[in-house]
Amino acid sequence: MSADAAVSVVDARLCTSAQPSPEQLAGIGDTGVRHVINLAMADSDAAVADEGARLAAQGINYLHLPVPWERPQAAHFLLFAQVLYAMREDTVLVHCACNMRASAFVFLYRVIYESVPLAEAAGVLHAVWRPEGVWRDFLLVQLAERGIDYEAVA
Repeated sequence: MSADAAVSVVDARLCTSAQPSPEQLAGIGDTGVRHVINLAMADSDAAVADEGARLAAQGINYLHLPVPWERPQAAHFLLFAQVLYAMREDTVLVHCACNMRASAFVFLYRVIYESVPLAEAAGVLHAVWRPEGVWRDFLLVQLAERGIDYEAVA
């Protein structure tokens, strides 16, 4: 993807971004990405209606797991975690409209399922944004249920 795609490289196999443009989607196959997970709603402002078809034409697996901005739920995250775990050996791009849902879900996944230190994972998240409101509450609850104190790095 081009430099203006606002991609956050998490590690060698995982990155997050805002919604790629049609032009950026056309080049994703050249980056080595094998799977794309879209967490944005289908009616998001910059949504690309035929994103799945554009990626499939490049041999990339596309999965749309819409997460309502105002109402992220534990079930959304658990489904995402199961899918990302299944893709763990491949290069994955997780995106949403503005890289906020994507970076938050990837943060949770890394801390909960990959045992990445909280401060390290939070550094990647906070380079994109510092969750507030419903998203901060969502992170607090998901981590607290697992005995992890997000307040330590929030």
